[in-house]
Parts: sequence; structure tokens; C-alpha cells
Amino acid sequence: MKITPKIDDRKLRRKLDQQIRENPKQIQIALGRTAEFLLGLIKQRTQRGKDADGTNFKPYTPEYKAFRREKGRQVRFPDLNFTGNMLSNMTQKSTSKQAILFFASKAQSIKAVGNQKKRTFFAVGDKENKTLINFFAKEFKRVSKLI
Repeated sequence: MKITPKIDDRKLRRKLDQQIRENPKQIQIALGRTAEFLLGLIKQRTQRGKDADGTNFKPYTPEYKAFRREKGRQVRFPDLNFTGNMLSNMTQKSTSKQAILFFASKAQSIKAVGNQKKRTFFAVGDKENKTLINFFAKEFKRVSKLI
């Protein structure tokens, strides 16, 4: 998943492009912090059994629910957490133009793709989009004062 600042207004877009040219390190730091914040949002919402839009995940199948119960895992709602490896494997890297969220291990990435097909967890919801924009703006201001 890529986080790329997108603005429809031409004047604001030019101003952002100017900031990227003049302050690439600050933009990179702010994007990286925003990506880390998003990773936290994804983990929290997934642990509550919610997708990117805040809707409850599709329930586990009865067979998988029985398997989870047998292994001592919670079965009240899908939380995509059996061993904790997949969600803890999410990471990010950022440049002055974008931040990319990904799974560091191929095995966890494959697992995430399978889960994503059934339950959209690795995405940004409409409400989260505004939160991320505001978070980025605050981080950029904070970083600009420090550097």
C-alpha cells in the first residue's frame, strides 16, 4: 500500500510540490511517521475485528472457529491473529514522495493477501484518510521546526 499525498486543488498541489523540492528530508520524516501511525491504526482496528470502513469482518467459518477454539484462541469475532506473526510483520519505508506499507516476509505477505481477499484490513478507510492528512500536516510542522 502506498501513501502518496494527493491534492485536487492546483494551487495547493504546487505548494506541496515546492515543499517537497525544498524540504525533502522533512517530508520523508513526516511521511514515515504518518505510515507508522497508519500501521498502528490498522493493527488496532484489526484487533477489534473491523475492516477499513469500520464494518465488522465476515465471521470465521464454523470449521475454522472450531479449530481456533481447540487451539485456545478467541472465537467471538475474527481478529486475523493466530500467532501474531502477520500483523507484527507489517512495516514501512518512506521517501520524500511516498511511504509504502508492506509485509517484510514473503510468507506473511502471502498470508495477508489471503486474508485481504476475505476481509479488507490492509487499506485506508474514508474516515482514516482525513485523520492521516491531519497527522501528516502536524508532523511536517513539527519536523520543520526541529530541522
